[in-house]
Formats: sequence, structure tokens, C-alpha cells
Amino acid sequence: MRWDDISIDGAWHVPNGGREKGAGGVLVLPTVALDIIQARPRFASSSYVFAGHDSYIKGFAKLKRALDAKVPIPHWQFHDLRRTARSLMSRAGVRLDVAERVLGHAIRGVEGTYDRHSYREEKAHALNALAGLIETILNPPAVIKIANKTSR
Repeated sequence: MRWDDISIDGAWHVPNGGREKGAGGVLVLPTVALDIIQARPRFASSSYVFAGHDSYIKGFAKLKRALDAKVPIPHWQFHDLRRTARSLMSRAGVRLDVAERVLGHAIRGVEGTYDRHSYREEKAHALNALAGLIETILNPPAVIKIANKTSR
């Protein structure tokens, strides 16, 4: 993610490069994601939001070891975060086709060939639903217990 790929309105313009397999596009990021991005330091030597010394962050193995020390989940990989996001979008009620587009998956068959809609608003809604569900999981609402009273 490059700083220039994020517009003033919070839309991330994902390029249609080889890594994205032609499934780039626009993702309107939820406020929580924009807050994280805006809190990142900017380095004149790098155009990347998550910058390393002179380019993007490299050496994920070292970062993963640091996370492993804090997260007691055995044998997880960074790609599991994408799987979790996809599963949580289903749990949040996001339509299958929209969730796949959020992840940048190419839609196959007739739908992928003929449907040229950008899904900008639908993907924005999906990301907000995902952010809301994650917030609820991390900070569950307080349960109000009402004492049972029996009247005689």
C-alpha cells in the first residue's frame, strides 16, 4: 500500500498489477483502518504506508516471531488473517460475491465476464460490517443482569 494509493476520502485505489491478478479496484476503508494508516509515520525515503528501510516492510519472519510471542495460537500464518476476514464477513452477513471482491478474488465465469459494476458501496459496507464485528468481538457489550423477583 502506497500513500499515493489512498485518496482524501479514504478510498484505497488497489492497482491492477500482476500480484492483484487483475482484481484491483477501489476499497473505501472503514474509519478504524484509516486511523491506523494516518498514525503511521511517513518517511521521505519510502512511498509505502508500512515502510521498511527503503521500501515496503520485508522480513516478515522476524515480525511473525514477535507476534507469536504475544499471540498464543500455534502454527498460524499471515494468510490466515485473510481467511479469518473472509469468514468474519460471512458471519457479519456480507454477501458471498461481495466478500470475494473485497479480498480481490477474480470472479469466474459469466458473472466475472459480464458484470462490470465496481461494487464500491457494497465493498465499503462489507468492510464496515467486518470492522464492527471485530470491534464487538474485542469489546463485547456489557451484559445487564436483571434479578429475578418472585412476587407472592
